[in-house]
Amino acid sequence: MMRAVGKRPAVLCLATLSILLAGPPAIAAAHCPKGGDDWPDACFVEQAGERYVKRQYLDRLKWNRQGYALVSRADAFELMAVNRQGKVVVPGIYHTGDFDYPDAERGVGRFATLDGKCGYFQARGFKVVVPARYDVCRAFHDGWATACTGCTRYCDDEDCHMDHLVGGQADQLGLDGTVRQSYPLATLDTVCGSPERRKLTQRAGTTLLQCVRDPGPFDHLR
Repeated sequence: MMRAVGKRPAVLCLATLSILLAGPPAIAAAHCPKGGDDWPDACFVEQAGERYVKRQYLDRLKWNRQGYALVSRADAFELMAVNRQGKVVVPGIYHTGDFDYPDAERGVGRFATLDGKCGYFQARGFKVVVPARYDVCRAFHDGWATACTGCTRYCDDEDCHMDHLVGGQADQLGLDGTVRQSYPLATLDTVCGSPERRKLTQRAGTTLLQCVRDPGPFDHLR
């Protein structure tokens, strides 16, 4: 009796060990689900400064007619376009606003790289139109967009319905990526006309910038 009881833990241990040994491949497979939604970093590999989907997971992607697939990273909330070879051709696709992918004007959306630089791409074929060389990129409206380097973007409210680009140099871009004109941006002291009209407010870790107008002659009657 005592021997029979004593043998059961050994049997259970062997069974548990076999499950543990068989478990990781099944778990690893579940990490990179079909369709490319919410893939962790373990699904990718870096090669010569480029990011690739690991070859064993390529057959889990859904390809469009041009031979590209969309993959989202669970760890960084990033949407990216991948070609048939698994190379990430457009990283950091902006896709949360009304004027970004897939609703960008004429299909020209914005993207960002890991170093925080931004550029523009054409969604038809996922071709980069403007390399990621800017610090701030505005969406296209009526055939043009503004992007700047050495600049800071300030919002005038928490939802950022309006913004101010401050400092540095700005380029006005066409849909084909050409620079229509370049010009210096106002500094923080001059963006509102004078420092006295500038109002900076800290909200939820963001600095809001509002330009307060000069008082009118009849304001005291209000």
